[in-house]
Amino acid sequence: MLNLNSTSIALKSLRITASQELASEDASGQTSNTDTAETGTKAKMLTVSGLLPFKQGELLADLFTMAEATESGARVIYRISNQTATALGVKQVRFSSKIEAVEQETTRQWAVSFTLAEYRSVPQKVEERTPDATANVQGGDSGVQYANINQHLTDNFAALRTT
Repeated sequence: MLNLNSTSIALKSLRITASQELASEDASGQTSNTDTAETGTKAKMLTVSGLLPFKQGELLADLFTMAEATESGARVIYRISNQTATALGVKQVRFSSKIEAVEQETTRQWAVSFTLAEYRSVPQKVEERTPDATANVQGGDSGVQYANINQHLTDNFAALRTT
């Protein structure tokens, strides 16, 4: 069973597939090293698929309307109720990627599929709570900052010429 904001999405043969991207970038440079740099944990994605009989066309229209809905210029956020979502700690979602309804003429129904993206994921909340790290200033305690080395050299040479 799947509910979005207490609206039941009554698809037959409902199947929900959960996925999550664990982003990383190659850190090996020009070598054959296999090092990677972790670039964060992305939101969980729930891919929903199921069948909807032709006689329930209004439910298909409602589903597309929910997917298109916006609020203050952004897609509407829905509270989700589903066993898979609960097991993964997903509480809020929004429609993502695409929604699709393919006619199945032999069985007189649509094969419906869509993707829901987690909103305000746990990693995102942790990242928001973590204070920003302060950048180290080059030059130690000398009070000299080397953000622009050319400007620093020009200033020093000008000071030497005047003495």
